[in-house]
Amino acid sequence: MPDPELDAILRRELLASERLLWSGRPDPRKLKAVFAIWLFAIPWTVFALFWEAMAFMPWLASTRTPEPIQWTFGIVFPLFGLPFIAIGFGMMWMPVRALQKARRTIYALTDRRILRVTAGAKREAASVMIDQMGPIDVKADSDGYGNLRIQTGSHVDSDGDRVTERFEVAGVPDVSRLEGLLLGMRA
Repeated sequence: MPDPELDAILRRELLASERLLWSGRPDPRKLKAVFAIWLFAIPWTVFALFWEAMAFMPWLASTRTPEPIQWTFGIVFPLFGLPFIAIGFGMMWMPVRALQKARRTIYALTDRRILRVTAGAKREAASVMIDQMGPIDVKADSDGYGNLRIQTGSHVDSDGDRVTERFEVAGVPDVSRLEGLLLGMRA
């Protein structure tokens, strides 16, 4: 989406008398971590396709009428491989989908909260009030782009493990300035 459209959507999200202090859009080229799943997805999908080919091989190579046991395994094995192929293609599609979402996302810091708005068929908005923010973790590249993670809470899940909830601002320019603004507001 062009910047003016996203800016207009962001401005509609602001509360009455809320002042915009910073806004930024993620650069999809800076979200390299989303492609890490391909290191697993490609071999997974190749093996699933190989499995499916091998499962169909007896059907293609046979010139005689299959025995009942061949019918059973000739149907079960190919059906068993289909969900694995679907999972593989799904994993390979995830980075593409994440990049598309990044192109429709804008982050903002106001005098009251930090928010993320994603436009599309449905508008998604999430925000955290300044007084609800915990520790901040920042990772920045040499060009100033980076990620900022804000701890917003924690709870114990059903297994007894502590789960930390975070609000993430990913792949934005001048992330150090955003961190400085946040720290200044909290002080």
